[in-house]
Amino acid sequence: MNDSQKKPKPTLESLLSDQQVVSGKTLLKKAKEKERELELFQRASEFEERNRRNNRTKSSS
Repeated sequence: MNDSQKKPKPTLESLLSDQQVVSGKTLLKKAKEKERELELFQRASEFEERNRRNNRTKSSS
């Protein structure tokens, strides 16, 4: 096989621009965002649960 027939190796910059490789900084950022979303969801769920109980007791009285 001739070397000229092989595909050139992709550079790190090209992989990052194509989003085939993710940097550690990006992974940490995504993990923090996911954690915030989960916390927000839990707060919203707790709020809805409290409101359901209050609404049921008020309407049944």
